[in-house]
Amino acid sequence: MAEGFCSQVTAILRKLYKGLKSLTGLIILLVLYNMIGAVIFVELEAPYEKKMVIKEPEHKELILLLTNVTVALSNSEFEILRNKTFDLINQYGFENIEGKSESTWNFWKALFFCATIYTTIGYGNIYPKTDAGKVAAIFYAVFGIPLAMKVLAVLGKKLMIILNFFYLLVKKCFKCNGRNNNRYTVQDKQADNVENVELSEIDKSDKAIKIEQENKEDKIKQEIENKLPIAVPIVILIIYIFLGAIMYTLWEDWGFLDAFYFVFISVSTIGFGDITPAHTKFFIVSSIYVFIGLALVSMCINVLIDFYIMSIKLAIHQVDVVTSTVKKGCRCGSRRQSV
Repeated sequence: MAEGFCSQVTAILRKLYKGLKSLTGLIILLVLYNMIGAVIFVELEAPYEKKMVIKEPEHKELILLLTNVTVALSNSEFEILRNKTFDLINQYGFENIEGKSESTWNFWKALFFCATIYTTIGYGNIYPKTDAGKVAAIFYAVFGIPLAMKVLAVLGKKLMIILNFFYLLVKKCFKCNGRNNNRYTVQDKQADNVENVELSEIDKSDKAIKIEQENKEDKIKQEIENKLPIAVPIVILIIYIFLGAIMYTLWEDWGFLDAFYFVFISVSTIGFGDITPAHTKFFIVSSIYVFIGLALVSMCINVLIDFYIMSIKLAIHQVDVVTSTVKKGCRCGSRRQSV
């Protein structure tokens, strides 16, 4: 009975692990991780934020002074205003003034904050102030960053495969333009085969090695030709950034340059934080948009790595060909000396 129950639990855990390893499972896990983090940070930071809000009755004197301020302030009045303002800023922080439109730590902003942690963007416009929040942010980053990097790596690989499939499909459609060139290539190969037959009578083993090396080189070059060119995903990424910039000009009170700047800084994970979205209702969409942009960057990196691997493979093969040619020349020289 106990063994049967343990086997069932083991089977369920294996299926769960297999599901979580898939792209869909990883995305679901990341979304849940994001939501759990948002709830945690709201619970930790929101009460502290409410506590630190400046109340009007406690600082009635300052509020009246700010209300009645004019250009014709005397030096003494200006000094009082400046000193009390700086004291309050140092004590509470400039953002903790009652009457602002919404809280810093609501659920949607906390979701956005969590996304800036595990994507390593870190704008800095929202940050924890409590000791518990700071500790939670550290542990959240420790587990969240590897999870996000795994999702981005898998998603980037999938996007590369899909894009490569369409690239080969388009290439196949235009293949008819190169049929004449292929005929010439076949004729050249037939002529080479005739030479191979004549030369094989002189030295069969060396010619067989040469043919094998040429076939291997042709195979590697063919693989490189069938790989997705790095220019294609880069162009797609640039178009994606442009479309995002247009989207943010419609959402925010930004010009196109500021919107393009924000998208680029976000997708490159620089995240200065000097420009950030102001509308809370678009925060979740912003997070999704930036994450897809990071996946496109991951795709570009995958394509570049794939290209370099094939280039290194070709270079190693060419070095082997040169090495075998040199060895062959040395053997021929030694034979002539012996004769």
